[in-house]
Amino acid sequence: MEEQVIRWLAATGTTLLLALDCLAAPQAEVEAAKGKALLETNCAQCHAVAADKQSPLKQAPNLWVVLGSWPSERLDIEMADGVAPRHPDMPRVEFSAEEIDNIYAYLHGHWPEVPPGRQ
Repeated sequence: MEEQVIRWLAATGTTLLLALDCLAAPQAEVEAAKGKALLETNCAQCHAVAADKQSPLKQAPNLWVVLGSWPSERLDIEMADGVAPRHPDMPRVEFSAEEIDNIYAYLHGHWPEVPPGRQ
């Protein structure tokens, strides 16, 4: 009898985990889509925001490549304070913590760990 209870608990636990994973996947896709839209709205006039694209402005780096290489802590610091203009024509753009998480989700396919100091 005890063995049957253990098997039932293991099967139930596995089913629950799979169900939770299925629920989380669409949410991650929604957050990533929001992140992509933020980059497209605020940056794509000069920068490419997808891995396989060229930037419209020749000297502007591909942000998917550049920002995607940054750890979440750097992305958090750089984007929360406003991305500092790298030349006179570049506007200063600030993002909220939620927007930064969405951008991270777009670049990495998942939400970041909460950076220290933002818990």
